[in-house]
Amino acid sequence: MARISFVLPVGGGGGGAHSVVQEVNAMRDLGIEARVLVNRRNAEGFRHTYDRFPWVETGGMEAFDGPKDLAHLAAQEDVLVATTNTSAHTIAEVARLGRAPAYRAAYYVQDYEPLFYAAGSAEHALAIASYAVLPECTYFAKTRWLTGMVEAAHGHATHLVVPSIDHGIYRPARRPAGALRQVTAMVRPATPRRAPRRTLRILERLASGEFGPVAVTAFGCTAEELREAGLTLPEGVTLMGRLRQLEVAELLRATDVFLDLSDYQGFGRTAAEAMACGAIVLAPGLGGATDFISDGVSGFLANTTDEAAVARAIRRMLSLSDAELRSVRLAALEAVSGFTPVRAAVSELRAFGLG
Repeated sequence: MARISFVLPVGGGGGGAHSVVQEVNAMRDLGIEARVLVNRRNAEGFRHTYDRFPWVETGGMEAFDGPKDLAHLAAQEDVLVATTNTSAHTIAEVARLGRAPAYRAAYYVQDYEPLFYAAGSAEHALAIASYAVLPECTYFAKTRWLTGMVEAAHGHATHLVVPSIDHGIYRPARRPAGALRQVTAMVRPATPRRAPRRTLRILERLASGEFGPVAVTAFGCTAEELREAGLTLPEGVTLMGRLRQLEVAELLRATDVFLDLSDYQGFGRTAAEAMACGAIVLAPGLGGATDFISDGVSGFLANTTDEAAVARAIRRMLSLSDAELRSVRLAALEAVSGFTPVRAAVSELRAFGLG
């Protein structure tokens, strides 16, 4: 029986961690001995975030204290998967501790992390180096934009795998007739590439009635986090705070229009999840969302760094007739319907040469 471990040094809650957990869950259902290895500092938060998966408490999640501890956990694995640039370096350190490891190294590229850091910084250098520290590594990513970035910047052939959405919670729901259209956006003050200031400016314009009567909701941070970042919640915008995955799904099922105004998206998970809930989405034209959004057909794309272009797209979306909205909504549901954890798991197993 194949044994696969994903090294995931985070407390969970983000899109990348969601991908790993639901794909590990699918692999386990397929009879694979798959598990998640979390650094001990984040282990308790991880258990709390994913307590709805029984295997998290029964051996499917293990905590490690450093490379030596990880080497012990990895001794019997067939594949050891990095999921972040830091975990790639940790796996490389494991290999340096002893003889050539029996496992195959893989790198799940969930975003192009060198873009997270200032050029010339130590963090940027480590992110760049993560693509050179794992010999004979299997690289895989879930969008053509990401596979293209790795191949162009580092010369590594990179497998395109299927993205996954938990359709058990991200699903459409009947909306009340005659209600105001609900516009929702995620605001992340601590993540500049998610454009929190731009997002709040656009939400302020929406709440003011500039685009017509709508109800406006934001989530992803607390009011205190906004204040600490020097940001102000616009009048008329409801802030839901930090939400767990089931709570995000509930909000998206009540959403008519979802806005992701990030500079770019390696994948665009929340937009895809919103589409699975029946929402009409606006996503960045730069990045992975172009794999599943055809502009004006299954959703909308814009140069999100240009607020005038964003405003034009929003006017276009909110001017759609009921028949046009239904057409886009159905196309959106169809576009992401194949993003299942089982299909994602199978595509990864094939990338590893195990299927």
